[in-house]
Amino acid sequence: MSIQPDIDRELKRISAVSGRGLLQVDCEIGRIEADLVAVDAIGCSFQTLGLSTSKLSGAELEQLKDISQKLTEKLTYLLEPIGLVEADADRCSIQLRSSPPKKGEDETSYYELMVRRGGDITLSRYSKKSGQLRQIVPANVTREVLVRLADDFIEAVE
Repeated sequence: MSIQPDIDRELKRISAVSGRGLLQVDCEIGRIEADLVAVDAIGCSFQTLGLSTSKLSGAELEQLKDISQKLTEKLTYLLEPIGLVEADADRCSIQLRSSPPKKGEDETSYYELMVRRGGDITLSRYSKKSGQLRQIVPANVTREVLVRLADDFIEAVE
């Protein structure tokens, strides 16, 4: 079951206040949160979108790999496809990134998706200019894509 009505309600609330804020929606397996920096009638921009869930509190690396594979197969609608970068057995986490990243003259930008034992999945967009450290930049998505991402995070864990 989609959490679209709840996300729509939160987007309306945030849009009415200032157009930026923390979206929080409880779902059957945990909570979807997004740090929104802009909301309008068509879409929104977020710094980070995440799912916090107790279902991953004792997850083994293989379970996280399965979830990551499901997300890789589902999230084909992002600007760039995502692929595995690292499976860290010590930290019991999986790191995925845009593959390939978007490259400009002096800048590279990409999505980074983290799946961690302890209970969270997070998605952010980064930009790195030559000679500088990477920075989180707003990910611009339609309202429909935001709901789809949230639903896909939840479905991958269930």
